[in-house]
Amino acid sequence: MELESAVMVTLGLMLGGFVKGATGLGLPLVTIPVLAAFLGVQHAIAIMMVSLVMTNIWQLWKFHAYREGSGFLKALLPTGFVGVIIGTWALTALPATTLSLLLAVMVVLYIGLSLARPEMRIPPDSAWRWSPAVGFFGGILQGATGIAAPITVTFIHAMRLARETFVFTLSAMFLAFTGTQSVALAVTGILTFERFLQGWLALLPIALGMVIGHWAGKKFSRKAFERLILIILALMAARLLYSGLVG
Repeated sequence: MELESAVMVTLGLMLGGFVKGATGLGLPLVTIPVLAAFLGVQHAIAIMMVSLVMTNIWQLWKFHAYREGSGFLKALLPTGFVGVIIGTWALTALPATTLSLLLAVMVVLYIGLSLARPEMRIPPDSAWRWSPAVGFFGGILQGATGIAAPITVTFIHAMRLARETFVFTLSAMFLAFTGTQSVALAVTGILTFERFLQGWLALLPIALGMVIGHWAGKKFSRKAFERLILIILALMAARLLYSGLVG
């Protein structure tokens, strides 16, 4: 990797950690598009597995006392496992340009949802009814692009859970998704031992970014961070679209 690309990748990892530390969410949403723009979608997803598993384990432990209200995961996770396996197959079968376009579309969709911010509310009985479908399609996106947020986070956010329960629920879901995905990636040969070691190295700039983000989160408004994230994501989506269209 050229020095310029290595610097950009390191900054992308720090930025993802910064966002995670400041808001508690958004690590894969920021890091995977940045990494994919320089390393390719498969390589980016493989590298991020270690960080995603470890950070979700930490958040699950921290917020485990607030698990009440997350029972709908019993209906969401089984279909999510199936979706992750299908999505991982797509990751191995689709051309790199198609994966870049798919990831770019997911990022653009997330930006659109963030700007629209529909104030819909999903009652508990409807959450149980829709959870299997959300798990299935969210799992497919997780396996194919590493980003399930446009479906899963939007769905869970619309349930209007308390912040602590919201974080616990997302952590439990993403830990289940990324754990399954890690095994699937290893079986398919995408998560090699070299990329596994690179994943542990990636934890260093991510951890540094989280420390800085946690400090900065107390100094600036959440809205300012969200706007910065959307601008960066828009730039990464444009680069991925270019890579997908031009090859």
